[in-house]
Amino acid sequence: MFNAEDFIESKKTIVNNLVPYCSTLHIALGFDDNYALPAGVTILSVINNTPNYNLHFHLFVDKVSNSNIDKFKQLANDKIAITLYTINSNFIINPKTLVLHITTISTCIRFIIPDILFSITDRIIYLDSDTICLQSLEKLAKYSVENYIAGVIPDSLDMQKEIKAMYKINAEKYFNAGVLLINTKRWCEEKISQKAFDLINSGKIYKYADQDVLNILLENKTLLLPIKFNTKIKIAIDAHQEKEIRPYTVILHYISQNKPWFKVYQSKIFDHYFQLSPWKNETLPFSGNSSSIRNYAKYLMKQGAYCKSIYYYGVYLKYKLFQIK
Repeated sequence: MFNAEDFIESKKTIVNNLVPYCSTLHIALGFDDNYALPAGVTILSVINNTPNYNLHFHLFVDKVSNSNIDKFKQLANDKIAITLYTINSNFIINPKTLVLHITTISTCIRFIIPDILFSITDRIIYLDSDTICLQSLEKLAKYSVENYIAGVIPDSLDMQKEIKAMYKINAEKYFNAGVLLINTKRWCEEKISQKAFDLINSGKIYKYADQDVLNILLENKTLLLPIKFNTKIKIAIDAHQEKEIRPYTVILHYISQNKPWFKVYQSKIFDHYFQLSPWKNETLPFSGNSSSIRNYAKYLMKQGAYCKSIYYYGVYLKYKLFQIK
């Protein structure tokens, strides 16, 4: 019989500063050590913009270092609790399905989160670790999902068009799984966790992995929410797309491989929260791929930073010579 607890090696509350007589929002993230830094920045952005609630963060982690765990502890202040759920080796996902550069086993951790937290809360806000909260999550938490398994935000028209040709589902309701408002009771009643594992490990290849699986299982069982709760952008080197987001945006989601924590991307929004975080003295990675380093070198050349541009052209060549992606 399926039991989500079988995937949890340990559970530990590392921060517990919740105060009485204050409503609590339960927020879950799932990540490995590569995403610990951006996950920490995501959490900090939520804390800074949602001051009127207790915030209990449930972090489902895969091989996260003690150094990063210590930094999560530094996020402690009034109204904050942080509980770590360490994933064990039983958590196995069909590797052939994890075909995209953005897809790792940790993205599928969201499958088990509602089962684990069902006894704690009837509602969870799930966030990907490449999101930034720009306004209070109170606006999202106030939506009722009593008659749904989850509140979701529709994906782009381009994605919906692509999905329409791939699966026999209502593509107009295809959602991005980076932000979810989950009804844990309904999720568990319909055994979504078990069904999700069955699908993703069935041998069939799902291009967008866990996101496709959830869309198939939750078809006609979701409440469509406004795009402001999952505003997706693909940033260029100068991150000019950040200037184009609407002022009512609540959650900003950096999709594609161009992540704002890579040194070559000039993201002012991410950097603002990064500099406030316990990770602010960490050295950021250059990039996720060599082509973006080359583009950064070109950008610097246009800015007149010739010496720095030459340096990054050298870094680019090093990446190419050693076939670093």
